[in-house]
Amino acid sequence: MRFGLQFYPLPTAPVTAAHAKRAMSLYPFERLWVPDHLTHENPFVTLAAILAETNANVGTSVTNPVCRTPVDLASSFSALAHLAGERKLTVGIGAGSSSPDMIRKEKRVTMLREMILFLRRMFGGERVRLGDFAAMASFFRLDPEAQGFLRLPPTRVPEIFVAAAGPQTLRIAGDLGDGLIISNFSFPTALIRQGALAEAMEKLPVNGRPFTKVLHLHVSVARDSGAARRFCRRMAVNGLIGGHLLRRRLLELPVPAATLSAVQEGHRAGKTIEDLDPLISDRIIEDSGIIVAGTAEECIAQLDEVLRLAKPYRFDIIDIASPLGPDWDEAIEIICREILPELEHGSRDYVEESRSE
Repeated sequence: MRFGLQFYPLPTAPVTAAHAKRAMSLYPFERLWVPDHLTHENPFVTLAAILAETNANVGTSVTNPVCRTPVDLASSFSALAHLAGERKLTVGIGAGSSSPDMIRKEKRVTMLREMILFLRRMFGGERVRLGDFAAMASFFRLDPEAQGFLRLPPTRVPEIFVAAAGPQTLRIAGDLGDGLIISNFSFPTALIRQGALAEAMEKLPVNGRPFTKVLHLHVSVARDSGAARRFCRRMAVNGLIGGHLLRRRLLELPVPAATLSAVQEGHRAGKTIEDLDPLISDRIIEDSGIIVAGTAEECIAQLDEVLRLAKPYRFDIIDIASPLGPDWDEAIEIICREILPELEHGSRDYVEESRSE
């Protein structure tokens, strides 16, 4: 099995790079990822620092089409591609749920499709009429008759992996992407048990071409089980009631009807995630499986179930993703020395053998 590692919430770029260096010294991760959140340090600076300190393949997990102008996004990835050299650089991109509320998000799915097509043409060294991408041109107030181009396009073109949660983004991933990123924030264990992942993968029109599937599993691990669970609570609550799950699938999770009603009423009343936090019990978080949390042994048991359930869908890379744990030094040590060796040992239970066509 191949494993990746994601860092978030991000400390400073030098500190993140030091953690990345330590992680790569303990385990040969297939890819290291950082997300793109405007309230944290610039992900391209952080990835450049990681490239300077390690021999890792790197990528964004994920950026979006609304936080940065299209030419800026293209030039940033191009610069990283030159730094990466022969290493892989991945544009992990989604429809914008990771962007902060300070930016109004409009036509997010259309913007995602246009941004992917725009990046491909820019990476290829083309001159691109900005008006050919109407949604982006309108959103960023670009001159539709102007041309976007890169004076130094990447020699090695970055891959583009699409983070998907619903039918529209899954179709974009299959139509336009080199790969797919699926997260347990959108597909927690409770929903995978009910067949949600099978339903999603049926909507992925890959058509036999090379395509990389990434399963992004949020993990919080520590020697102290309670500390690991407390540390991930804010992220788990936000994942359950602050985004995709609330709008589309919360009804299908093991959430009491009274809790669901109170959460929905709280949102209508304009309450914050902090206001609604007391409504979500630790049991709801644990039963949903939205984050794998606890000691090494507890995390291994939870990961074992997810990977067995995901086996038929042939994921190529399994990411151990944020928040990692309350102490990153301890968490990285546990992940690299205890969790991943155990998962590798049981990899035959998680990897579907190739079938001849």
